[in-house]
Amino acid sequence: MATWLWNMLGALLISSILQAVLPEITPLDTDALRANPNLAIYPVLTEIVAVGLLPVLFVLFNREKMTVYGLQRQGWVKSLALSTLVVLAFFAFLPGQAAQLTSSISLAELDISTPWKLGLAILAILAYGPLEVFFVVWLIHNTDRLYNSSAKVLSAGLLVTMLLYGVLHTFSQGMYAIVIAVIFLALGLIFKTTRNAIGPMLAWTVMNGYIWVLCGILLAR
Repeated sequence: MATWLWNMLGALLISSILQAVLPEITPLDTDALRANPNLAIYPVLTEIVAVGLLPVLFVLFNREKMTVYGLQRQGWVKSLALSTLVVLAFFAFLPGQAAQLTSSISLAELDISTPWKLGLAILAILAYGPLEVFFVVWLIHNTDRLYNSSAKVLSAGLLVTMLLYGVLHTFSQGMYAIVIAVIFLALGLIFKTTRNAIGPMLAWTVMNGYIWVLCGILLAR
């Protein structure tokens, strides 16, 4: 409950603080980020603090093994193979997303000579990719423990987490939240089936368009 509440209120709280302290740079839309790529540090840190930080702290505090959350070698081949199918299906059903991703970053204009921007781009990839998937996997696993449904593939933890995750995304993504819920349902099923989260983490990193947008802004000449 603490994780869900912080996810709901954390981003709003951080945005309110930024707006109060730095009103001249809000809202932080893509136009503002393109005008000043250094501002990308704010949405990236917001994603880390409001989404992935609390589950990571709980894992460290409880001294849990990361293998419980699918960070292990066992099952990684099957996890990666199934996740690749999800990525292919995503781009097949939404070809416009593929065009949008490829247009976000140009190899001809790629510049990795600035350590600050390169480091921030890597942090953005980790925050909006693997860390977001870890957040969802953590919720699935611990909600399953709550409902005593860990042994089931299509479990109560998976369904409850996907329902709440989809509803929360409607506030920022509108109807696209349905697509996000379906994607994470598929990735959650892969985690439940293989007990490995590496494939889902890599798949979401590829499919999350905001990662490509941020990297395109940060790594452009």
